[in-house]
Amino acid sequence: MLQAQSMIGLPVLTSNGAKAGKVKDVWLDEFWSMAGIVLDSRVRLRKAFRGIRWPDIETCGEDALILKEGRSVTKMDKSLLLRSFLGGVVRLKDMPVITVTGRQLGRISDVYFKESVGTPLIGCELTDGFLTDVLEGRRRLLLPDGPEQITLGKDAVLVPASYERVFTRDQTRNAESDR
Repeated sequence: MLQAQSMIGLPVLTSNGAKAGKVKDVWLDEFWSMAGIVLDSRVRLRKAFRGIRWPDIETCGEDALILKEGRSVTKMDKSLLLRSFLGGVVRLKDMPVITVTGRQLGRISDVYFKESVGTPLIGCELTDGFLTDVLEGRRRLLLPDGPEQITLGKDAVLVPASYERVFTRDQTRNAESDR
C-alpha cells in the first residue's frame, strides 16, 4: 500500500541510475486513480509542469521511485493537474470529509493507494487536529466499496453515513510515545 505523503520528497531515478528530480506532488484522474507524479524542478512557462505518468514508473520503493526503461520525464500542461494531493484545482490535503448527514469526520492528512497501475484510492487518513492526533492517534477511513460512493467536491469530500462505522484509530503514535 502506498501513501501519498510518504512519496513526497522521494528521489526519482531513471533506469540507468540518473536522478530525474524529486516528487513534489501526486496527481489523480477523475476516477480517483493515481495518474502520475509532479516533480520539483522548475519549468520556464508557469502553464506547464514536469511530471511522470504512473504507468511509466517501474518501482515505487520506500526510498526512491525508478522509471521504466526508455521512459523519461515530460513537460505537461497544467490543465492536467486538476486533482492532486498538495496542489491543483482540487487539493485533497486538509479537505474536510463530511457524511451526507452533515457530520464532519475529519480532514484528509494522507491517502492510500495500491501499487498497481489504474488502482483507485483505497483509503485516507483523517486528522482532527494536532492535539487529538498526539493523544488519540489519527483515524483511517478505508473505502470498502472503493471511491464510487464518494463525492469529491470543490470544498469537501462527501461520504455515506455508513462510513462513520468503518473508522480505525492509528494507535501507533500513542504506543511509541508511551515508551
